[in-house]
Amino acid sequence: MREVRIFFMQAKLSLMAASIFRANFILMLIQSIINTLLHVACMNFIYGSVAEIGGLNREEMLVLICTSMVINQLFRAFVNGNQMRFVEGIADGSFDHMLLRPIGILFQINTGKVDFSSLASAFCPAIILAVNLGRLDKTIPFWWFGLYLLLCLMGLVILSAFMVCLYSLAFRFVRVSGLNNIYYILMNISERPQELFPQKIFMGCFLFAIPAIPIANIPVRVMLGRTGPEGVLIQMVVCVLFLSGAKAAVMAGIRRYTGGGG
Repeated sequence: MREVRIFFMQAKLSLMAASIFRANFILMLIQSIINTLLHVACMNFIYGSVAEIGGLNREEMLVLICTSMVINQLFRAFVNGNQMRFVEGIADGSFDHMLLRPIGILFQINTGKVDFSSLASAFCPAIILAVNLGRLDKTIPFWWFGLYLLLCLMGLVILSAFMVCLYSLAFRFVRVSGLNNIYYILMNISERPQELFPQKIFMGCFLFAIPAIPIANIPVRVMLGRTGPEGVLIQMVVCVLFLSGAKAAVMAGIRRYTGGGG
């Protein structure tokens, strides 16, 4: 596929650029290690007083938190910087170049530069995740783990599509950099067990309005056998809805866009 070839070419160029700034790469890696260890220390402190939180024991909670952290780092590595370039392009008129290229607009918005320092930062939480999976008092079938990886990928797509929907407001308001705060809130909520939001109105809000639950909760619950096919179905529905919403939001914005900053 042409998109795949373009993606790998962009990744190769990004790797060449990252090799020039090795210090930044190392600092990001150290920051990720410290951040992950602080999460582990915090959980050890909390679970010293309680046995479960939202029905999850210490190991299961760390699996949830590390899943959210890995997806977050993958988003920052592959998507976040390119979406910010999209927002800046609307403001300064360089978005015109995207419209002229013979390739899908959503592909261009979400891909391009790869941040290898953020990608490397995913390794530490991934290691903690693997260690705590091995400590669980249950055997996880291989196909459950495979389904978990697929749902995590869908969670990354949902997060990316949600942020595109938000950033599409730049077509109307031009400056929307403050929307990054919603991204940070979203990722903080995604680290919490969904059982902490039992009311249906909260569940609906964090599924279909601010999709915090599908990012990490549903993949982890499916892998741990805490939900059945309905969890997979919900993940698929949310993914399709936000992808459709992102495309519709961008197309509506393009109809308003006049170039040179809207």
